[in-house]
Amino acid sequence: MKKVLVLLSAVAFVACFTSCNKTCTCKTYADGIVITTDDDVEVEEGKKCADMTALITSEDGNKTGVECK
Repeated sequence: MKKVLVLLSAVAFVACFTSCNKTCTCKTYADGIVITTDDDVEVEEGKKCADMTALITSEDGNKTGVECK
């Protein structure tokens, strides 16, 4: 009986962490300058923070776009 309870607890624990919403910190850059920082951007299910990044780096190394981590 103890094994069943431990197993059910483990399944509930894993289900909680896989179903919880994941958030990222995203920074918006314009010509290398941080314009805004959003700390609680929700990620769609099955995606990563890096999937939301859309950056262009100029020849002199300045970033323009959104970078999420």
